[in-house]
Amino acid sequence: MSGIPISEREIQAYRNDGAVCLRQVFSQTALTLIETGIEKCMASPTPYGRVQSKPDDPGFFFTDYYLWRYFDEFRELMYTGPGAEIAARLTDSSTIRYFYEGLFVKEPGTVRSSDWHQDQPYYNVDGNQLCVIWIPVDPVDSETCLQLVKGSHLWDRWFQPVFFASDRLLEGAEERFEPMPDIDGNPDQYEILAWDMKPGDCIVFHPLMIHGATGNRRTDRRRRAISTTWLGDDTVYGERLREVEPEIEGHDFKPGDRLDVEGGRLSPGLAKIRVELIVILSAANDPGYQRFLPTSFSNGLITATATPPEMIPITPL
Repeated sequence: MSGIPISEREIQAYRNDGAVCLRQVFSQTALTLIETGIEKCMASPTPYGRVQSKPDDPGFFFTDYYLWRYFDEFRELMYTGPGAEIAARLTDSSTIRYFYEGLFVKEPGTVRSSDWHQDQPYYNVDGNQLCVIWIPVDPVDSETCLQLVKGSHLWDRWFQPVFFASDRLLEGAEERFEPMPDIDGNPDQYEILAWDMKPGDCIVFHPLMIHGATGNRRTDRRRRAISTTWLGDDTVYGERLREVEPEIEGHDFKPGDRLDVEGGRLSPGLAKIRVELIVILSAANDPGYQRFLPTSFSNGLITATATPPEMIPITPL
């Protein structure tokens, strides 16, 4: 293991509360990769880019997904950053698979909030050993920070997923999941976790945690952040709605199948942690996606390598 400072207290906070803030675990090199990648994405969004704010919003709220497919910076962060070790230690997993990342940019004065939601109902992944790492590259205070309902990952309740931009439920959500409770209207019933954060800090949370965020009320700085989602030992393909996001296509997975789609590489400093990429093939016909497919790509499979991590260069796939 590489010596990322995670205490037993922090591990227990993640498991019991559903979220923990880790301080100064992302280096300036990692933050520069993220910031550079964000600006490239803002200038040239992927097919998943969406403006979430309304036309009359004085600010601007933009999201995008699956950035490692299009921008080298996010792929390098996936391989060289601390995410794999953080995820392995907090989920107590011997194997970590990288799923995808999300981008969340709220320019100064943005009114549009991020609605309360859980992540796991959106996609076809079951299991408990998975986590999301939320990484801001700008300072955030507890009001602008991601906010999470303490302990909600232990409620054994799944809530209806909603597309933010159109304010509509995913197709089939009413049949399978229950409506989100009124968190804002009943503040005395819920304990909210939020932190003042500096670049280098991150929040790690379970994807069944109810979470959301206000707009960016600050007028003097942006609020740029990414989230990265990691899958541990017990994660399998799960049955979901008729409509999911992201959608795993091109494979005949059945509920309970391991998501062994694409082999990966050892993460630096993790002799026993193998990082594997989960390929989401919903954009398989998109030219921008095809541009990054490795030459060894065949039917969605890449042969895993046993080459020592320090010998594996980070090159465009």
